[in-house]
Amino acid sequence: MTASSRIGKHTFDGRGGALSSALIRAEEVQSNLQHEYPSFVKSLVRSHVASCFWMGLPGKFCKAHLPDKDTAITLEDEGGKQYVLKYIAYKTGLSAGWRQFSAAHNLLEGDVLVFQLVEPTKFKVYIIRPNDFTEVDGALGLLNLDALTKQNDADKDNAEMGIIASCNTVKKRPTTLPNYVVKRKKKRSGLQRSIPYLRQLAEQSENDSEEVGSEVLEGSKLPEPPVQFKDIKSFVRFNILVDGMPIDSELSEDIRRKYFKLCQSQNAFLHDSLVKGINYNLIVGIILETVNIADAIKASKLTTTREEFSSWDQTLKAFEQLGMNVRFLRSRLRRIISLAYESEGAKSTRTYLEARNEQSRTEDEMRNIEGKLAKLKEACDGFGAYIESLKSKSVRYEHKFQQEVTAPW
Repeated sequence: MTASSRIGKHTFDGRGGALSSALIRAEEVQSNLQHEYPSFVKSLVRSHVASCFWMGLPGKFCKAHLPDKDTAITLEDEGGKQYVLKYIAYKTGLSAGWRQFSAAHNLLEGDVLVFQLVEPTKFKVYIIRPNDFTEVDGALGLLNLDALTKQNDADKDNAEMGIIASCNTVKKRPTTLPNYVVKRKKKRSGLQRSIPYLRQLAEQSENDSEEVGSEVLEGSKLPEPPVQFKDIKSFVRFNILVDGMPIDSELSEDIRRKYFKLCQSQNAFLHDSLVKGINYNLIVGIILETVNIADAIKASKLTTTREEFSSWDQTLKAFEQLGMNVRFLRSRLRRIISLAYESEGAKSTRTYLEARNEQSRTEDEMRNIEGKLAKLKEACDGFGAYIESLKSKSVRYEHKFQQEVTAPW
C-alpha cells in the first residue's frame, strides 16, 4: 500500500515521487495567494465528479474556519461567477449545488482545486488541470525526479548532489506561474521554496507517513471503519450513507425521520447490504417507497383488500432481492394477511364487517328516502294552499255557468 506524506505544504507519495504535476502547480498557486486568507488544495477523485457528486473538505480546515452548523457556501470561480452550495457541517463537505459547479467547469478526476476562503462563507476557487502543462512543471519535475529517486540510505549523498545540480540547471529556466494566480508576490518564490522542501524530504524519516495528507488528496486517506447503527444514539447523528457518501439531501426530513425509526427497530441500516453499483437515484427511491409501504401497513384495516397487501409484498420482495433489509416488513405483512383472510375467525369477522357495512348502506339509503319524502310532503302542502286559493274562483264560475244553463228560454 502506498502512503502519502506532507513536507511543508507539498504532498508526495510513500515511494518518494511527486503525486502529480497538477498538484505541484496547485501548491505553486497556493503559495502565491494572499496569506491572510486561509486556503487548501484538493485533488479530485471519482466520487467528486461522478455518481454521487460529493465534495468532502479537510476536517481540520472546516473546524478552524467554517461554521459548525449546516449553511450556504458560495464558490466563486476565476471568472467571477458565483455558485451557492449547501455545506453539511457534520460531514464537513459540500452537497447540493456541487454537481452544478462540477458540470459547469467540466471537472474531471485528476483535476486539482485551490480553495481560498475570502469571506466567512465564500471561497475563491482556482482550477488546475493535468493537461495544462507549463515550463514550471518541467522544472519542478526535474527537481522532484533528481531529489526523490534514492534507492537506499547509501545513496543519500548522491541524491543531494543531484538536487543541487538540478537546481543550478533549473534556475536558468523561466518560472512563469499559470495565469490563474491573482497576485504574485515574488516571481520565483514558488520554485525557490521547492529546493528546501526536497532537501527536507531526503532527510525525512519513513515514520513521517503518519502525516497523511487528507486535506490535500482525499484518495490517499486511510479508509475509516464504517459507522455502525448501534453507535447512533439520536436522529441528529443519523446520516444515510451509500459507499461512504451521504444522500440525506435527496430525502425530506419527515422521510428521514421515519426511515431512522425503521432502522432503529432493527438496530441496523436497512440499505447496508444493497447490491454495489446501484444508481443513487434508485437507492433514494427504494428508501422512499419502503417508508411509504411501512406507513401503509400501519394504516391498514380489516377492510384493506388482499390485492393491496399483495402489491406491497411484491414491491418489498423486489427490494429484498436487491439487498434491502425489509424481511421484517414482509413478515408483518404475512401475519396481517393471515389474520385478515386465513385465520378461523377471519371469515366470521369479515361476514360481520360486510353485514355492518350493508346495514350502514341501508341506513344511508333510508335517510336519503326520508329526505325525499320530506321534500315531497312540502311540495304537497304547497299544492294544497294553491288549490284552496283557486277553489273559490272555480265555485263562482261554476255557479255562473249553471245559471246560464238553467235560464228559461
